Amino acid sequence: MKASRIIAMACGLVLITSAVGLIVVWTSFRVYVPPNKCLVMIRKTGDPLRPGQKIAEAGQKGILRETRGPGRYFLNPLVWDWELHDLVQISAGDPSTWKEYYTGGTLDTSAPTMMGDWPQVGILVNKVGPPSPGASEVVDDGYQGIQKRVLTPGSYRINPYVYDVKPAPATIVPLGCCGVVTSQLGDMPGVQTVEDISVGPDGQPVKGRPKVIQKLAEEGQRGVLGNVLPPGIYYLNPYVYKVQIVQVGYNQISQYALRTRGGKGGAVQQVNVSPEQVAQMAQQMSAEIDTHITFPSKDGFNIDVEVTVVWGRHPQHVAEMLNRFGDIEKIKQIILSQMRSICRNLGSEYESTDFIRGEKREQYQRAVTETLQRVCRERDFDILIALIHNIEVRGSPEAEAEGMDLKKTIQRGYIAREQDLTKQAQRETARVRAELETAKVAVDIAREQISADTRKKVAEIKATGQKQAQEVMASRDYEVALVERQIAELEAESTRLLGRAKAQVEQLLNQADADGKRMLVSAFGSGAAYNLYTFAQSFSPESVRLIFAGEGTFWTDLSRLQDAAAMKLLESGAAEKKPDRRPAGGN
Repeated sequence: MKASRIIAMACGLVLITSAVGLIVVWTSFRVYVPPNKCLVMIRKTGDPLRPGQKIAEAGQKGILRETRGPGRYFLNPLVWDWELHDLVQISAGDPSTWKEYYTGGTLDTSAPTMMGDWPQVGILVNKVGPPSPGASEVVDDGYQGIQKRVLTPGSYRINPYVYDVKPAPATIVPLGCCGVVTSQLGDMPGVQTVEDISVGPDGQPVKGRPKVIQKLAEEGQRGVLGNVLPPGIYYLNPYVYKVQIVQVGYNQISQYALRTRGGKGGAVQQVNVSPEQVAQMAQQMSAEIDTHITFPSKDGFNIDVEVTVVWGRHPQHVAEMLNRFGDIEKIKQIILSQMRSICRNLGSEYESTDFIRGEKREQYQRAVTETLQRVCRERDFDILIALIHNIEVRGSPEAEAEGMDLKKTIQRGYIAREQDLTKQAQRETARVRAELETAKVAVDIAREQISADTRKKVAEIKATGQKQAQEVMASRDYEVALVERQIAELEAESTRLLGRAKAQVEQLLNQADADGKRMLVSAFGSGAAYNLYTFAQSFSPESVRLIFAGEGTFWTDLSRLQDAAAMKLLESGAAEKKPDRRPAGGN
């Protein structure tokens, strides 16, 4: 009894101790990490850190590199200390707010090209580890500094004692554009020599002074990469790659009139430029550079023209273009410069009146376009067309001072000439109209004559046809009669042949019947035997019976009588056929 009580007390003590231990572990050892948090663990025991070391390794005392995510953990507070930190969130953006920023159909490079909540990348800055051997700002994993790799959109358990995370916008290449990538790390790819092509006085390409430029970079080299980024979202490290957004496709640049013309009331500045080119024109004017297109014609008049060039950029050539010329504005200036030179050189071969007439003017525009295309093709520019518009023909300053406008004078001359041609055409039209009326009357007369001839010919043809039809019908009846006669003769002959054949058949049948009967008579030996045979065949004694009522009494039974008669007939026939076996001469 005492032993059982001791056992029960021991069991109760164990249960109480276990319950107290569980309560202590649950309240003191349990660590709960809520969502969107991570746990940084700090070891209180172990070997001390080496000089300059910030993160503890296995068996050392200090902050551990690895973190733990949301959940429930049991840690000994005598061995561990811990801290809760927020998870690093890299935003994936909100597609419903994405918007491309365009101005007048053209990508506005002076403002952000994209608007809305767009994706981001996380730039990692390593706080621990040895410094980079090359003292570079961007380093590989394990070295202190900005890491090459980036964090894409998502949630990350980042130890703040190891890394700093700087969010940055992802690279966005909008539709209608491409991204030219410039690598900022690596070795230089080397240089190449290109020849600068310009236009000569006759529009022919002229090679200029060679120009040394850097080659396109390969992967791992520093410089402009040959492969461009198509439209899309790219998670690139801005410290490693710099992306320039370039609009591709066709666009236009124009050279408007810009000159000073004297007149009554003093000098008047005539300006016809778009708002986007005001700053550029002002800079050119301040530098006293003649940028408007003016040249003397072949007959000595001054020609002012305005030109709009439709040019394009192909994604295949964008990287080479930017590597060679720097930016799009320089490319536009090259096109404008070549356009001015070509317009002046080619325009000097035309007379002033050629710029007013449509045929010569179109020929001049086509020549300018083809020459500009040939020159710009060497620079990988794609020229669609050069449109010549607003051509002004000016005479001497004295003529302009008196208000004389050569263009209007030439136009009035052409108008008078066209009016004279119009009158001649009207007279010719009246003559042709009179001839037309005469021809109409002649046509009516000819129509009536043709109608009468037609009716006559129709009647003749109809009569001839009826006559031929009657002849054909008579010939047909005659042929039918002949055929019917032949049919009747054939039917008569057929009747005779059939009657003769029928008589022969009956004769042969009767002959065969007679021969058969003769053979039967001969077979039976006599006519009497044959008669008995025929009697026996046709006799039907179903109701005749032969009854034997005893000796001395005889009754006839027809059915048995037939057998008896047949037997008797056979006996008599056999007796007649039995040869006489007596020897010749015997009795």
